Amino acid sequence: MDKTTDTGGEKDPRPLIEQIETDIYSGKLAPGMWLKQIDLEERYQCTRLTLRHALEQLQARKIVQRVPNRGYYVPSVDQAYANNVRAARAHVEKSIVDELITNITGESLARLSYLASVFSETLKTGTLPEQDEANLAFHRELLTACKNPVMIEIIWDLRRRVPLSAQRASNTPAELERSARDHFEMIECLRTRDADRLRVVTERHVGARPVQR
Repeated sequence: MDKTTDTGGEKDPRPLIEQIETDIYSGKLAPGMWLKQIDLEERYQCTRLTLRHALEQLQARKIVQRVPNRGYYVPSVDQAYANNVRAARAHVEKSIVDELITNITGESLARLSYLASVFSETLKTGTLPEQDEANLAFHRELLTACKNPVMIEIIWDLRRRVPLSAQRASNTPAELERSARDHFEMIECLRTRDADRLRVVTERHVGARPVQR
């Protein structure tokens, strides 16, 4: 967090923004938690000015919320919001299917097959963090075939808008097993260059969950 801007030696808030967002996504800063500035300054070893700029930008992206005269807090994620995020992500990921098929390599397909197997195995014997990391590793490798860094940034931004705790709450064993099967089917679509089928699988894999009544 020691980057500075060109003027006045002010700290660049971008590394701090990324760290706070990562901690919200992972649950270290849990939904409902008030973000006391003095605690965050100590936690991240940053100045109040840099922290304020970071929180303002996170508020603009709806990662945190602010109550006048009280401060910032981590909002809870309801299922309707999570579904809207998933729908947006599915739309974006379907839009790069043709590019993925064009750019995928044999080496990347082999890597994806290995990572899909790792994720499938963690569902049987792994911890929740191991399952999360195995899933993310598969999708990181998948996105290496996309050569548009802005699209990749948008996809990861959308992923981080639903914290892991909220994702886990809606993941039944059957849905996790389906996700594992989707990974293998996505690989087969890439191998056979079946763009239409890959879009269908992507929609199913990312798509919204039924709202609980």
